[in-house]
Amino acid sequence: HSPTFRAALDECDQIYRHESGESLIELLYQHEDGSQLDQTGHAQPALFALGYALSSLWQSWGIEPAAVMGHSLGEYVAACIAGVFSLADGMKFVTHRAKLMQALKPEGQMIAVSCDEDRARQAIAPFSGEASIAAINAPNEVVISGATAALKEIRDVLTATGVRAVALKVSHAFHSHLMDPMLDDLSALAGSIQLSAPRIP
Repeated sequence: HSPTFRAALDECDQIYRHESGESLIELLYQHEDGSQLDQTGHAQPALFALGYALSSLWQSWGIEPAAVMGHSLGEYVAACIAGVFSLADGMKFVTHRAKLMQALKPEGQMIAVSCDEDRARQAIAPFSGEASIAAINAPNEVVISGATAALKEIRDVLTATGVRAVALKVSHAFHSHLMDPMLDDLSALAGSIQLSAPRIP
């Protein structure tokens, strides 16, 4: 309903079409089960575009950020808004980063656990290299990511001690060692975009 939001989304769509040959707008309006948006390769560019369009809308209202921040993919939106790279380079990077992730073998798991970071680190300690802290979302909300077998044991141990541990519906174990096989290609991709010092902290 907002021309400003839609214009920003259309701009992202044009860049995405150039990079992937597909329409981001069409992907966003799919509603059937098994939507392509369930795939990492499409979901991440869509999330980036929505974050960018929302930021554009806020700025059109006169809201100028003193600082920007984001978690995971949101870090790239924040970097774009801060002027670290152009929208074209940001969409290009996120689109191809998502394709690299999508191409990885779909393995591993992520669990959301209702405990503090120290308790989560104790839980993963016996599984050195097989599990890691993916995110600290709140003082008592942590996400653990890693190999499926290790995550199952960690979940069982935490649940047995009264800690809520819920498996997340994800295609890959993001923010874990299972992403390592794409790092060389990701570094090469990062080297292809122009980076600048941020204008906003």
